[in-house]
Amino acid sequence: MHQLVLNSIFDTLGWIGALLFLISYFLLISKRWSATSFAFHLCNILGGVLLSASTLYDASYPATFVNLAWAMIAGYGMYNDQIKKHKPDS
Repeated sequence: MHQLVLNSIFDTLGWIGALLFLISYFLLISKRWSATSFAFHLCNILGGVLLSASTLYDASYPATFVNLAWAMIAGYGMYNDQIKKHKPDS
């Protein structure tokens, strides 16, 4: 029973992460979000982290690596965009 609950939890996390990736990409290509928007980056970070948790639980290490890298790249993008937004004009 305990294993079934854990499987369900991590599967759900993976599905939520996948949906976040798909939603953020759809909103980007439909021009509702920009590639520099906070929401776009946040969805990619959360999607990467949630999918990483799911794939790590399933011992799918290449997928875990890719999803963590995706989340870190999105975090880097968010950081750079926030720095540019708050940088005084010279």
